[in-house]
Amino acid sequence: MSRKNKEEYSAKRTFRDSLPVTGAICLVLVSASYLLLRSRSNKLYYERWKEYEDCGI
Repeated sequence: MSRKNKEEYSAKRTFRDSLPVTGAICLVLVSASYLLLRSRSNKLYYERWKEYEDCGI
């Protein structure tokens, strides 16, 4: 193999090996964002309807 081919192969291999790690990081970020937004939404919902608990509605 020539030097150029080795460098090209190495770059492709590095890119291919980093894809699962990048995907996992993206999955963690999306999951954390979803959980934060969902908890915020639930908090706002319960604060909105908190006044009506005393009424029995």
